[in-house]
Amino acid sequence: MRYPIGMMLAGAVALGVAACAPAETPVDTGSVEPPAVDVEGEMAAAGDEMMGEMPDEAAQTAAAEAAQAEAEAGVVYVGEDKKGGEISVPAGQILRIELESVPTAGYVWQIAEKPDFLELTGENTRATNPALQSQPGFTGGNHYMSFDLKASAPGTGVVKLTEGRPWESDEPASDTFEVTVTVTAAE
Repeated sequence: MRYPIGMMLAGAVALGVAACAPAETPVDTGSVEPPAVDVEGEMAAAGDEMMGEMPDEAAQTAAAEAAQAEAEAGVVYVGEDKKGGEISVPAGQILRIELESVPTAGYVWQIAEKPDFLELTGENTRATNPALQSQPGFTGGNHYMSFDLKASAPGTGVVKLTEGRPWESDEPASDTFEVTVTVTAAE
């Protein structure tokens, strides 16, 4: 038996309207209460189990010092404290600019400008708090982003970095960092 498509559509619409109509007899759903949760007990215990014990300040300091001790010789470090300042680097050495960022939220530093006598030789990241951030289950957190620039010839110029989300090119930088670099002749 064949039915015209119009009749089939009309039947489907009628069924749909009937399904959405209010019920003649109210349905008692009862009261639905969320389960009670002991925030101070169960939830905290679950978090402790996943995160482990929070390292104390001495452990955090020791982890940061260990990361700094791993640094190679011939590297001149520049951080947030040199923002807007000046730095001198002997030719042939590496200038490492290391700034805090939140890459897990998309905020990263990028080199906006640099003089030709500074050659970008590497980029890296490391945890700001290695003792905590290396715990099993830890996600997110701030990191240090570093840029290694080899001082190839004497000169003076400005290195400018901008922080933002690279895919938000229409947005202004959330932060900027500039430092004037003077490369001196090798000793």
